[in-house]
Amino acid sequence: MSNMSRGEGNQSQAELLNVLRTGSPQAQEEALVRLAAVGEAEALDGVIEHLRSQPPGDSEAALDTLRVLANKFVPLDRYGLAEVVMPYLSSSDWSQRLGAVRLLNAHPNEMAIDSLRTLVDESQTKTKEERANRYSTLRVVVERCLGEGILALASCGRLAVLPDILAYLDDPALRPVATRALGIIGSDTDRIRLEDLAEDDDVRVRDSAQWALGLMDDRNEQFTRPPDQIPEPPPDRLTPVYWGHRQLEASEDALLQFLIVRLAIEHLLLDGLLSDGRVPESCMITIRRYEGETPPEFRSNNAPISAAWKYYAQGPRLESVALPESSKPPPLPRPGLPMGRISHITISYPAALEQNGEGLVSFDCVFEPFFGRGWIYQITWQDGEWGFTLVRRTWTT
Repeated sequence: MSNMSRGEGNQSQAELLNVLRTGSPQAQEEALVRLAAVGEAEALDGVIEHLRSQPPGDSEAALDTLRVLANKFVPLDRYGLAEVVMPYLSSSDWSQRLGAVRLLNAHPNEMAIDSLRTLVDESQTKTKEERANRYSTLRVVVERCLGEGILALASCGRLAVLPDILAYLDDPALRPVATRALGIIGSDTDRIRLEDLAEDDDVRVRDSAQWALGLMDDRNEQFTRPPDQIPEPPPDRLTPVYWGHRQLEASEDALLQFLIVRLAIEHLLLDGLLSDGRVPESCMITIRRYEGETPPEFRSNNAPISAAWKYYAQGPRLESVALPESSKPPPLPRPGLPMGRISHITISYPAALEQNGEGLVSFDCVFEPFFGRGWIYQITWQDGEWGFTLVRRTWTT
């Protein structure tokens, strides 16, 4: 099923992309948000072109849309992607720097080498400044920029940045991530060095060395496969992660398949959590059918459970499971306290949705181990497919 659903104002993807070219700044921001939810590969190219026409590193909404779409699709112009991402590496907002680093990790480009070197240097300086404040949220973001910046540098520069990575090995604080970076560079001449690091006194370095050696072994195995064993690339420029998830089968019912695979798993889990590395290892997904036109409130949701599935990120896999004994929704996390490791999505849709061709569907989510969120979407059958538009967030912790 195509993801190019129509949204507010019956805007197709082509119409949304036209808004990026000709619309007002506010209309462009709204189109970017919508494209992040429903855009296909051409939307990624359109957002890159939009950013080329804007002041460098100016639009946070465009960066966020780029983050989602670039995790999902391969750009036609890899140099264009690097060109519009690099200005964010020097943003005054360190969360934007982190987003840019992650994009360059996903889509490495040699154009970014010097910018990444500067980012790593500035991150080291800023980390020392923030180290005294153990509760600084900025310190956490800067430290992530530093670590992921070194990995991005290795991905973009390969052998050209090997001297940089070897220098980082001399810093005890950077030694674990620099060890991983050696595996990303993948030089066989450094295998002996990694084997020595696998015996390091620091357990973090030992684990990183084992990871790096495993990565090199996997890469060598791929290179030595005979031609008839090389898998075909995913269609529609999809990345392998998303292609694997689009093969999941929940139900022969088109509506349930759409709600579970397209919306709950792809949109809420992958689009929302993949770039941060926070997709849960497993997640229970339950379906409730309610009477009337308004979804029940999460805490008092007594609508009967009609089906349940267990999603596993490894694979990925999706398995139908027996209905839970309790009809009560899972508990919300208590403010300030981590809850038990549980991930759960409760989907509540109106019993007359298929008959009416439209209705409000709630997605109440508890993701391990710290937070939960709720969304209500307008689901509409149009042009032979189901589409969705966000109506509102219902609760968050």
